[in-house]
Amino acid sequence: MVRPLLVLTCLLACVAPLGGQAQEPDPGQAMLRKFERSLNAADRASLVALFSPTVPAHQVQAYTNDLLLPGAVRTIVRERDRLPLEGVPPGDGYSLIVEFFVETPGKARILTAGMDIRRPTGGDINSWRFVGAEALTSVEGLYRLRLNTLRPMAARNLEVTSEDLVLSLQDGTVFLVESDEGVTGIVLIGRGQMRFSPTSAAERGQLRIFSGNDTLISPFEEAFVRLSPSDYEERVTSASLTPTVPQERLTRRAQDIFNRESTRSFNVDLQDLSPETWYLLPPSEDFLAEIDTTRFDTLTYSRSSVQAEDVSLFRRKDRRTLALYPSIAKLAARGRFYSDDALRDYDVLDYNIDAAIDPERQTIQGRARLAIRVRATSLTTVLLRLNEALEVTGITSVEHGRLLYLRMRSQNTVLVNLPKVLQQDSDLTLVITYSGRLPSQDLDVDAIQLRGEGQEQQSGQPSDLTEPAFLLSNRAYWYPQNPVPDYATATLRIVVPPGYGCVASGHPVPASNVVSLRDIVGGRDGKAFEFKASQPLRYLAVVVSRFTRVAETDLVIGDAVAANSGADRLALAVEAQPSQRPRARAVAQQAEDIMRFYASLMGDVPYTSATVALLESDLPGGHSPGYFALIKTPLALSPAVWRGDPAAFENFPEFFLAHELAHQWWGQAVGWKNYHEQWISEGFAQYFAALYAQKARGDRLFTDMVRQFRRWAISDSDQGPVHLGYRLGLVKGNVRVFRALVYNKGAAVLHMLRRLLGDQVFFAGLRRFYADRRYQKAGTEDLERALEAQSGRVLDRFFERWIYGTDIPRIKYSSTIGNGHVVVRFEQAPELVFDLPVTVTITYANGRTTDLVIPVTEASVERTIPTTELVRQVQVNRDSAAVAEFEEKK
Repeated sequence: MVRPLLVLTCLLACVAPLGGQAQEPDPGQAMLRKFERSLNAADRASLVALFSPTVPAHQVQAYTNDLLLPGAVRTIVRERDRLPLEGVPPGDGYSLIVEFFVETPGKARILTAGMDIRRPTGGDINSWRFVGAEALTSVEGLYRLRLNTLRPMAARNLEVTSEDLVLSLQDGTVFLVESDEGVTGIVLIGRGQMRFSPTSAAERGQLRIFSGNDTLISPFEEAFVRLSPSDYEERVTSASLTPTVPQERLTRRAQDIFNRESTRSFNVDLQDLSPETWYLLPPSEDFLAEIDTTRFDTLTYSRSSVQAEDVSLFRRKDRRTLALYPSIAKLAARGRFYSDDALRDYDVLDYNIDAAIDPERQTIQGRARLAIRVRATSLTTVLLRLNEALEVTGITSVEHGRLLYLRMRSQNTVLVNLPKVLQQDSDLTLVITYSGRLPSQDLDVDAIQLRGEGQEQQSGQPSDLTEPAFLLSNRAYWYPQNPVPDYATATLRIVVPPGYGCVASGHPVPASNVVSLRDIVGGRDGKAFEFKASQPLRYLAVVVSRFTRVAETDLVIGDAVAANSGADRLALAVEAQPSQRPRARAVAQQAEDIMRFYASLMGDVPYTSATVALLESDLPGGHSPGYFALIKTPLALSPAVWRGDPAAFENFPEFFLAHELAHQWWGQAVGWKNYHEQWISEGFAQYFAALYAQKARGDRLFTDMVRQFRRWAISDSDQGPVHLGYRLGLVKGNVRVFRALVYNKGAAVLHMLRRLLGDQVFFAGLRRFYADRRYQKAGTEDLERALEAQSGRVLDRFFERWIYGTDIPRIKYSSTIGNGHVVVRFEQAPELVFDLPVTVTITYANGRTTDLVIPVTEASVERTIPTTELVRQVQVNRDSAAVAEFEEKK
């Protein structure tokens, strides 16, 4: 089966070593060299002579036809793996896996084949013959590109278009990028204008924040475009082009643009198969443009059909995504909601990872064993995510032996070529060895940021004054993993240098049971730790520092809510850096109280253990992979001031601990389907931390936190909808906007839901949602269905306004104090009605107060409230539960 490589919209580099060289005479290598010489000579007779007469002639003919590509100028043959041939005496036969790189002047293909060789008993080196040959898989669509500098084109009012993008070249010169299939790119030089106008309202809002206008318009003088040859006539007004005389200055400039930009996309570096540069052709409808604008620096527009959101605009210099959304065709095909899982070719069922980590050198040596199940209809290549800084030294399969792999440049990705087509539900086990240097993951989103007088905005990186901690987690790509995150069980065995400790994803295995990792650490001294994750995880993480275990306890949580639910016992521990040990026991008691409280709300704990790792830092923050939570505590003499951050709650020092431990349920046990749904992790963790604050410190603190949620939601809602996820604030480089909306507005939305539905229905609905989606990904629509099923109410409008919209309602109200009653009336814009709970507080003459929650779900709502005493005052939304602007009508 042929699977075109055109589906890859990224750069490939670094082909793997293809097997070792045995001592001569080696019959396998000798046969393959003969075969290579015959292919390069196009000598069909000598090729046929290398096959045994027992191989049917029609099979030999079909096989040689595949390899003798018309116009071929070179064929390279590489052995990848071999096994003894079954049914023959040892040393008299082998089964080889072979790679053929067949090249024409402008095109190439890679064929992976199985070839069996043997010799007659007692025969010499010249008696070996091929006794079987099977073409297995191929990589097609590799092309050379040519910049046509001999025939430049003069352009007048040229237009190049893709969805929501128009590049206009009023006056200039165009150079065509050609392939054997036709024109696949153009270089534009001259007086041009870029016009980008997304159809999505949320994306127009982001452009407005970035550029001041819903449509991004900028002059440009240079642009580089790649597209499918089949789209050239449709996308380019070629009638606006006329041949012109080459000019040396323009030719050099065009060649420089081509050399610089062409290698950034659709580029394949095959190294020992070919020293030259090869490219992929974009599939039909795909489009890439690098535009050197005068207003916004270089912008990259992409239309990539393999992405769930296939239209994007990106600025390379500061890695800012300015727009990212589905095309009209993609939206029509898949609908509004989607899961990353739709892009998944396979599931990883289990990770088994051995790693030696040196936190001082920031190095890792690893071996990962992945148990994979195919989900695609068929599979010939496996894409793995692995940090580009890590060198892969070998990939093997339990089922297929050594495998060919390619590194994909600038994509943190490895492509593994399989020697045969795997059908849906097939199982595959890959073993990857790798090593290299990685920096500790920065907690840039998970730590408070500050911007004060005389201070620049800072990230979560520690200063030189703090005890170092080496963190490898979800954004470090420190182990080979599915590019589309999924849930899997895992075993981690980690070796660290003497004096260091380790906390990682999984239940800690007693030291007496830890398997030796001497083969991984190369005989160096070190301490081994083992962690077993029997409950599935979204990703794996490890933190190494000078830890001491300060406290541990075993909690009995109670009966689980269902037979397939999470755990009813929890091993809770606290590991601390030296400076954090004095507060560690207090933290252990707080963590126990928090976990018991959350378990009482949800009915279980999702994982059998939870370790709190206490770190010193300049700024507070945290991170919470499955099975552990990392808590950063500022140094006593830290000069930083962070009061202006959305996550700063001065009267609640346990906030970060409560927030991060809530992630064991929200963000880990229940993940998010795509980045738009991050509020299911962060908004839920923020609200659960507030619920714990209420339990531990009373209603006043809870009300203060809700008031802060409301304040940030109102002040920053114009920056985009909650549904925009991590991209909130990205166009201006202000991560606090993300926390203001995804964290705080998300929490405020949950509080309004609770007030609308009532405590009993709300918490029962959350338990239903949690039980339905435990160890799975979830979206807002899943939460809505669970709450609707529990409440019997339709909540479409509620979520549409609060999660997918940016507007904040303006409510006009009035109150009339009558004899034995109070009448309150609320009005909102009839064209945009919000559902929100409004608390009416009645204060009597004797100082007593009563609160009543009135659901405001229509354009006009009036309620008569009976009273039994003299009323002194009527107040609206005193508890800040409703995210709205209120105006009293006199």
